[in-house]
Amino acid sequence: MTDNLATSWCPYCLQTKPGATSAILSLGDAMEDALDAEIQRTENLISSLILKRTRLYRKRNETRAPIYSLPSEILTLIFKFACPPLDFPRKYGLESLAPEKVASPHILNVLTAVSARWHSLIVSTPSLWTSFIADNRNIELAKTIFSRAGRLLVSASLDFSIEPVPHEAVLARILQEHASQIHMLHVCDASATWMQEHIPGFVNLEFLCLQSDEREGDPILIESSCTRLVLKDCSRRLSLSWSKIEVLHLENTQVGTCLELLQKCTRLIEYRARRICSSTIIGIQLPSSPFVLPRLKLFGWEMSVADDEDRAMLQYIRLPALQTLVWVNEGFHIYGVTLLPLVSTFCEHLPPTLSTLEIRGGAFRSESQSSTFSYFSNLSNIESLTLRECSNAFVDDVFSKLGFGICLVENQEMPIFPKLKSIYIEDCNGGLDQAKILQAFRRSCSQPSELLLGSPFRIEFTRQKVIWKPEFKEELVKMVEKGHRVELSEDSKPVDWLPRRVL
Repeated sequence: MTDNLATSWCPYCLQTKPGATSAILSLGDAMEDALDAEIQRTENLISSLILKRTRLYRKRNETRAPIYSLPSEILTLIFKFACPPLDFPRKYGLESLAPEKVASPHILNVLTAVSARWHSLIVSTPSLWTSFIADNRNIELAKTIFSRAGRLLVSASLDFSIEPVPHEAVLARILQEHASQIHMLHVCDASATWMQEHIPGFVNLEFLCLQSDEREGDPILIESSCTRLVLKDCSRRLSLSWSKIEVLHLENTQVGTCLELLQKCTRLIEYRARRICSSTIIGIQLPSSPFVLPRLKLFGWEMSVADDEDRAMLQYIRLPALQTLVWVNEGFHIYGVTLLPLVSTFCEHLPPTLSTLEIRGGAFRSESQSSTFSYFSNLSNIESLTLRECSNAFVDDVFSKLGFGICLVENQEMPIFPKLKSIYIEDCNGGLDQAKILQAFRRSCSQPSELLLGSPFRIEFTRQKVIWKPEFKEELVKMVEKGHRVELSEDSKPVDWLPRRVL
């Protein structure tokens, strides 16, 4: 038996010879398994060492590459260029018809995949995450924004027009947890009950935009300490802490509501009303005596319906600190004949602090040979004039008055707008009388330099190109060559044919 066992095992290949017993086979299998296990451990060790070597190579390369050797503060600034600050008021304010492009959080996900250091830096930098809007279209993304923004304030948008509202229970829990973190909020088509219950919970709210087409129901009482309010398509009356509001924008709002809010918000600094519609609300008290907004610096009103509210506003409003007037003239050439005397009254009470005038939708009344611009011509401190969406006849009339018109300033005859430094023309159809534009340049050259305070006289046509006549170009070039400080721009760029004045 012993001989049989001795001869059944090969000492060289460690394999059993034919005819080996089952005991001998079991011993051989055990040794083979042991060797396989040792081989596997060796291979795992090799893989681990290769991985460690790869990481060491990468770390060495990172220390050599300039981008990886930048301080964290510099990298953070670079990341912020990829995620520009969010202009929430522009996105949801009156200019939202053409909003700026908002950065997507996807860009940060791409950057975090570059390296472990970038991932750690981006995730741990709260200010990067405040560049985005947390909304109810992507609940998981909203949770990420809130969590990674840390204690910094965040902007949010809630659209209840989505049917059904996605994850409404989850959304309510998120809002309750992060209510104090929201400082800018846009709410679309929320019920009156929802607004009354939830908006008071946003204790740090600074900017609130309410958008709703609900037209029936009792007035909505909302407790909020926000200082900037935008109302869009809101026909129901609201009750807020009016004494705290400093910026108020209204769009597609009834004229009665516009005037009522104008009187209530006594601490206003900026007020704009656009696309005003006729009033159907009963019970709004019209002013019967002058009312003063002592802090208002920017005032925008659309003269379009010629209702009693328009008359009351023109007759009784007083703006002692006004700096910018935005006069929206839509439809005024149709309805405004009887309002013209009140426009004169309004202009007579405009303060000397007014330096910027913007007119939208100006039209020339050919039958009366006049335009509303005539009523502003006695304003002696206007430095900037903007004409948007005005007819060619209206713009021509403005340049004619600027080039040839005379006004009285302290009983002294002076050109209209003697301190005028810049004119911006937007969305004009072209075909303007270039001789009248040239006369406006000539007038600026003849004015005393102290009126312009050393600034050049500038005319800019935004978002359009103009085919300038040869005689216009020739004379404007001569003005520059004689040392006059005049500038002409198209779409924010100086025309290439006008030489730059060497200082």
